Amino acid sequence: MTENERARLFYDPNSLSSFNRYRIVHTHFDLTVNFDSHILDGFVRLDVQLLDNQSCDRSSTIITENHEIPNNHGNLLVLDSRHLDIKKVLLKSETNEKILPFKVDLERESLIIEMNDIPQDSLLSIVILYSTSSTKCMALQWLTKEQTADKQYPYMFSQCQAIHARSLYPCQDTPGVKSTYSAKVTCPKPLTVLMSGLQTKHDETTNTFYFEQKQPIASYLIAIAVGHLVSHDLSSRIRVWTEPSMIQQCQHEFEESERFLTAAEDLLGKYQWKRYDFLVLPPSFPYGGMENPCMNFLTPTLLAGDRSLISTIAHEMTHSWTGNLVTNENWEHFWLNEGFTSFIEAKILGNLSPTNGNEIRRFHAAQQWQELKTAVATWGNDHPYTCLVYRLHNVDPDDAYSSVQYYKGAALLWHLEQNIVGSESKFDEFLRAYIIKFGGKILNTDDFIQYFQSYFPQAPAVDWQSWLYTPGMPPVTHDFSTQLEQQCRQLADQQIAITNDQMNSLNANQVAYLLNLLLNKQSTITYDFIKQMDIDCEMSKYSNCEIRFRWYQLCIRVKYDKPIEDIFKFLEIIGRMKFVKPLYSEFKTSWTEMLPRVRTFFEEHKQYMNPITVKQIEVRLNANN
Repeated sequence: MTENERARLFYDPNSLSSFNRYRIVHTHFDLTVNFDSHILDGFVRLDVQLLDNQSCDRSSTIITENHEIPNNHGNLLVLDSRHLDIKKVLLKSETNEKILPFKVDLERESLIIEMNDIPQDSLLSIVILYSTSSTKCMALQWLTKEQTADKQYPYMFSQCQAIHARSLYPCQDTPGVKSTYSAKVTCPKPLTVLMSGLQTKHDETTNTFYFEQKQPIASYLIAIAVGHLVSHDLSSRIRVWTEPSMIQQCQHEFEESERFLTAAEDLLGKYQWKRYDFLVLPPSFPYGGMENPCMNFLTPTLLAGDRSLISTIAHEMTHSWTGNLVTNENWEHFWLNEGFTSFIEAKILGNLSPTNGNEIRRFHAAQQWQELKTAVATWGNDHPYTCLVYRLHNVDPDDAYSSVQYYKGAALLWHLEQNIVGSESKFDEFLRAYIIKFGGKILNTDDFIQYFQSYFPQAPAVDWQSWLYTPGMPPVTHDFSTQLEQQCRQLADQQIAITNDQMNSLNANQVAYLLNLLLNKQSTITYDFIKQMDIDCEMSKYSNCEIRFRWYQLCIRVKYDKPIEDIFKFLEIIGRMKFVKPLYSEFKTSWTEMLPRVRTFFEEHKQYMNPITVKQIEVRLNANN
């Protein structure tokens, strides 16, 4: 075995699957989409490689004090499986098939397959006949036609990150296992199936779609969407998909996508995935974007009309290198995915500006810093989830998810570039070398530190302990001051009310940044200040969701009730967690008198919301503090 072929044994507290004994190397889906019963039904074939632990590499996350390798269950093939209806398990070969005994452990969310008396060949094909749950599948959201933009046909889409793929199919649901995949999916006419792979064929008679993903990817990047969809080619390798009534708006908003992808390639190296297509989803999609390879998913809240929110495209594109190619081995090292991506996103935005690129990059970094301050204040300075690396034993990664891993990670990389290496060009070279070194592989924080130190052996010492394992804000405060940033800060600090002329002198990103500064001023913002700001600046004129949700949060904080109906309408339509989680949390902490209405509203509307979003809002409304 060459170094590149050697499997790596590792630890993942969020998976009970036997990935250190049997390793999935290819996945094939054969599924039918049933909108009447809200299920996917069919089978998945898992091509599984038997691992010889003695010839494998070992991650530093493995604790070997007892000389035991975790997630090695002997002759049991254990798969993560949540609320799946498992009907039959077969061992398949070219000449015959054998029924394998299995049991489902509901409490431990596991499918346990007995592999006794089976020749321990290097590669085994396991076929599992199953269907998803119609009511408990966290990975899928089924929309009625009334919940779509065009209101003509039903719609379904998936969201598998972080550990929801196990409710879509039985798998090794860890970012540390990557497999290629293929798929055959049948759905009702005239609907279209899209997946995180390249479409290879469409049988129009049966409306069956065929896909292939030749790059090994983790389970969280498996994605499917089915709906009445149309597309528009933005370049020879970029296509936008959405519902017919939204395609023209998407075409305008994302017209410059090829420029972004070319800029990313200039910085990071050749794009490895052949196509960069993306789907603009209905508004209940819980994230700003999801970096599913070959078919990114995007929220319609990016459709501001002025291209002011297109930075999300830069972020999701960057994941094609950091996250999809170079992948954290478990969710405790999530910052290696999102911190790198956020740091590079700001670089790309700067590189796209021919005149004031440094100013643009620094202002974007300043926005990220303010978002980090908000997140740390929300968790509390001493909360373990404000560390870059944290423990997830018996913790759902969604519960620890916040912008900390994005922007504290980006701040660390800024520190390394500006203060430790002291050269942006040298650090850019390091980024390219890092992607070449770890592309197609998994790594943890120790691997990153070792590689950084070997690449820059003469660099000054880094206080890794404070940056990575200490809660709160970073140990180094960066100065991101630019003309764009100072203009906002002066308005936030002035003693008199902000005027309409002053507000109109800001671009959309500056307005959002100003509101963030006001949110982080905490108790100094009063009811009278917010009321006067609304009167003078006509805050209801803004349709940009990044501005609206921050404005609404300020209104809730001071109990300013004029826009209250607009706030509830926003919560009814928008499902993006970045927006709705802070608003529900703000009601809980700042406006307790409104809580009965908030709870009633949530109970009435949660049936239309994404299940991931519902769970996170329930956590916030039911929290004791």
